[in-house]
Amino acid sequence: MSMRKDELTRFIIDMFNRYYNYNIQEFKARDSGKEFWGMSTVIGDTKSYVVFLDENNLNNLDMEFIHDEDAHNIVITRVLMVDSTKSDSRWYLAAEGFEGNLIVVDEKKKKVVYSSLYSENLSAQIEHVLEYKRTLDSGNRKRKSSKITIVLIAINVIMYGIIAFLSGNILDSDIRVLLYLGANESSLVSAGEYYRLFVSMFLHGGLLHLVLNMYALNVLGPAVEKAYGKIKYIIIYTLGGLVASISSYLFSNGVSIGASGAIFALLGAVLVLVLKSKRRDKRMILKEILSVVGINIFIGISLPNIDNFAHIGGLIGGSLISFLLFKRK
Repeated sequence: MSMRKDELTRFIIDMFNRYYNYNIQEFKARDSGKEFWGMSTVIGDTKSYVVFLDENNLNNLDMEFIHDEDAHNIVITRVLMVDSTKSDSRWYLAAEGFEGNLIVVDEKKKKVVYSSLYSENLSAQIEHVLEYKRTLDSGNRKRKSSKITIVLIAINVIMYGIIAFLSGNILDSDIRVLLYLGANESSLVSAGEYYRLFVSMFLHGGLLHLVLNMYALNVLGPAVEKAYGKIKYIIIYTLGGLVASISSYLFSNGVSIGASGAIFALLGAVLVLVLKSKRRDKRMILKEILSVVGINIFIGISLPNIDNFAHIGGLIGGSLISFLLFKRK
């Protein structure tokens, strides 16, 4: 294995460096200029080296570079990284005839599949790290598979497709089209067209406006859904967005559109979640959240056509709604 960007290998080495007192080490190949990733530690008077290899380089380690004048004993363990899904994977043949300490890790399954006789302790430690990695990956998959967020993004994208078609421009939206489809405009709402307070949450004034809001929704939405549940997520997004629209209707002039009010409601939900938590680092997280809010308000003041009243209304509305819906798990 050359010095390529191998995510799993890097993860294992990083965890051992943090929690098992191992130092990151580089190893040389015998027949080329290749370098292998590895690590080392000292236990008593024994220097332990661990090197990560692939099936083509199991016996290609240059032993001349492995020495320590202060250590009475040197132990070298090779960790063979394999992909069991490949038809040409024959790692068990290499392991069967190999003399020395050997651990085999299946990169796809993230599991130790083989350990030689005197490598059980290190093998258990690697398996513990891999178990942690599997847990992280499982959590990431759950976070990324937020169906409510996908539906909300799909609605916004479809609506923007209609806007772009009617405007004859994919980059910018025609104000007349936005008003026709339901943009939040004070005089029209006062005339009884209250549906605009809801519909305007799914309209956007340009492609960049849409992309930025959908990015923020994709970041915040899954976290809120995981913490509050699907139904409460929908309630926070919808009611928080309506509060944002009402705030814009009451305090600002002109046309108001976009999902940012509802997104600020989700930010309020995260704020409540952190306030209610018992995390030791919650002050730091609160500081980061408040800095995001402050930066957005500053941008809203500095740039035209940004509705700060909708943002502030969404944040306050989302916070109050989330406070009422919050249930500690």
